[in-house]
Amino acid sequence: MKALLIDGLNLVRRVYAAVPGDEGTLEHFEGAVESMLGSIKRALNELAPTHVLCVFDAGGKTWRHEIYPGYKQERPQMPETLRLNLHRVQEVIEDLGVRSMSVPGVEADDVLATIAVKVAGRNGRAVILSTDKKMCQVAGERVLIRDHFAARDLDHEYVRQKFGVDPAQLTSLFALVGDKSLNVPGVKSIGVRTAARLIAEYGTLDEILANAENISGRPGTALRAEADQARTWFTLMRLKTDVQVGINLNELRWPPDPR
Repeated sequence: MKALLIDGLNLVRRVYAAVPGDEGTLEHFEGAVESMLGSIKRALNELAPTHVLCVFDAGGKTWRHEIYPGYKQERPQMPETLRLNLHRVQEVIEDLGVRSMSVPGVEADDVLATIAVKVAGRNGRAVILSTDKKMCQVAGERVLIRDHFAARDLDHEYVRQKFGVDPAQLTSLFALVGDKSLNVPGVKSIGVRTAARLIAEYGTLDEILANAENISGRPGTALRAEADQARTWFTLMRLKTDVQVGINLNELRWPPDPR
């Protein structure tokens, strides 16, 4: 089994921003749809999957907003033309024969991570088409994150070079450094290098916080003062892998049954 899992909104927004023309016009939107379909077809040809799924955010609040109302508060709104016609994008993808879905109250990232882990658990391989660094948490021997636009794999080597930690340690790193695009502030005075050094020494966020008294300077002071917040940031940044997606892998077979 080789499953191609597409981060729908990530793909659509990247393509929409890159397509030339007057943004907001119907012509620009149609050009973006055509380019997006071209990207999906290219991925299908290059990766030759046995199963395919495109996942979108359902919209509205999620479980992360319940924990932290400020989550994604500063993120720019989706262009109005795209928002109003997003259903059209999903219809076009379905017309291609690719199943499209979303789960209310849960982000697409969590759905993608859940299905990827499920595929890997069946000794299959999953390729997640996304440029979202948060997806790299589930990167491993049987789960590959693919930056389709840069034609590169966001694998263990990429994570090590960019962040200085292993994929399984990314959640701890993200909790410490935060993510401005998600309005997750992280811990004051801790950047990527400091976070990577602390993780190399202690392994996990829990162990870092347990040893905060032994950490000197501003990072130690901030960790002692913001331990509870750091745990909240960890929860927000961690991908769920146990979402009830309500779909059977047999429904995702590619190419689809012509019947």
